[in-house]
Formats: sequence, C-alpha cells, structure tokens
Amino acid sequence: MIVEKGWFIPTLQFGPDDVFLVEDWEETPAGPYRAVFHFTPEDYRTLYVDGKEGGELVSSLHRFDRRVVTSINSRRRDGKWILEVDTGERGILRLEVAYGEDKVLRLANRLTPHLPEAVAANRIFCRLLPRLAAPLLGTDPGQRIVGVTELGRHVRFRLEKIYTVTDARCSWAGRDLGPLCECRYSHDMGDFRPVSRAVVSRLSLLAD
Repeated sequence: MIVEKGWFIPTLQFGPDDVFLVEDWEETPAGPYRAVFHFTPEDYRTLYVDGKEGGELVSSLHRFDRRVVTSINSRRRDGKWILEVDTGERGILRLEVAYGEDKVLRLANRLTPHLPEAVAANRIFCRLLPRLAAPLLGTDPGQRIVGVTELGRHVRFRLEKIYTVTDARCSWAGRDLGPLCECRYSHDMGDFRPVSRAVVSRLSLLAD
C-alpha cells in the first residue's frame, strides 16, 4: 500500500492548449516531493518533479511521455499558492492560484477529517461524495475519488479539506498562457477524468 499525504490540484487549464495537475506531497514512501503534470490537447504528457524517487513513485501510477527531474518551488500562504518550475529550455513556469471556502465548505472542512476510515473507504460513500459535492463546488457529479488508473493501479483519495479556486494565472518564460477556463478535455487517466472546475484539496492518496 502506497500512502501519500499533501496538497493537490487535479486540473488547471489556461487558454486552449495547456492543462496542469499539481501535487505537493508532504509525506510519501519516497519522502516529500512536488510534481506538476503538463498535458497538451493531443494528450502528450510531461512530468516535472523535484526528485528522482518521487518521479519513480508517481510514474508507477500514471503514464508520461517525458519526465524531467528539476527544481520546483512551492509555497502557500493566506489562501494563495505559488509554484515556480524550472522546465529547462522552455524557461520558468509560474503558477499563482488563489483559493477559499464559503460557510458551507468551511463546515464540511471541519467535519471531513474526523470521518471514520470505515466510512471514508466505503464504496457507496465514495460514489456519493462527488455527487453531493458537485452543487457546492460546481464540479462534475460523475467525478471519481476511487478507481483504477491508466496503468492499472487501484487508487482512492481521502479528502481532508477542499477549496474552490477563486483566481489563477500562469506564465511560461514570461508569457501569459491565457485565462483560467473550464477543462473539457478527456485525458485518459483510467477511471479518473480532469475536473472541469478548478479546486484545491488537502488529502491522502492510497494506492494498492
């Protein structure tokens, strides 16, 4: 069993061509590491990761066409998350994400960490939670928090806190990539799909 704990943004799309997934793991079998996935509309995937061991771990869950071990600076403060990734010849990738919670989400975020594991792991609960959360987050009710990745690994996400993204911007080598928009691509990640509405989560990932 692999268990990773940390911060996660499942989908960020800027303009028509650039989709990102962001991970900042504080606890993993490979030690803390940060990773940014970049997807093109043609589903060409690049993994930027700040450690070889972390890169091998995440590559055991998802497929990539290219893997780059590099420096990633990640910092969060007062509802703002800033990441800077040295992508080599393409220059510095900079992501700025603002996130927050309304009164209902604040209440949910206080209760969710205290759910018994027997409830959090229950298949019916895992199937219902995305449907219950969809009206609050503006996300797709058909999202999955448990399933099989494109490499055949069984994965479950245990949410501790979730926030809506209120604003985000992205530049690559100083060039603005365009506005944050809803993602309508369907990259093959097994049972999992990009989230149309951007959210920030603190969670645990459990993989068999």
